[in-house]
Amino acid sequence: MIRFRKRQLKAALTTPLRSRNLLQLGLLLIGLAILLLFIGFKSDFLKVNVLQKPWQEIVIIVASCLFMPALCEEIVFRILFLPHPTENPSIKKQIIWGIISLTVFIVYHPLQGITWNPVGSEVFMEPIFLILAALLGVMCTIAYYWVGSLWLPVFIHWLAVVVWLVLLNGFYQFNY
Repeated sequence: MIRFRKRQLKAALTTPLRSRNLLQLGLLLIGLAILLLFIGFKSDFLKVNVLQKPWQEIVIIVASCLFMPALCEEIVFRILFLPHPTENPSIKKQIIWGIISLTVFIVYHPLQGITWNPVGSEVFMEPIFLILAALLGVMCTIAYYWVGSLWLPVFIHWLAVVVWLVLLNGFYQFNY
């Protein structure tokens, strides 16, 4: 089992991004961004509020988001759960594992808030946050199945979190 997961991780780390997939995914990403922004603004969860911190702190926040949550969560919830496209998984298998992965991804956030990340407890319990996280998880799953590379879901996850934290009031929603 561990050897299989190592092979899966290696495949996800080394599969190159191909330009033919990127245009389709770019359009899908734009659609997702519009949906997330619509839901987020309509629910008042998102509001334009640029983070007022020294630029050095913002750089640290942006850089650290690449590692956690983007890289760490994508390795766990996409790479370790989902079959790699080179395994030629059936659509049924992709859907089943996608649902399992997404469910664990959603449940993980409130658990994170009540255990090791209490500053996020209120945010991670918000139903609208969980809906937005679920939509992000679906997009990252589609991106992974489509290209087989870890790097595109990591980029999507990182970009969504950074935009939320730095531009859309996300940082101020935590209990610091």
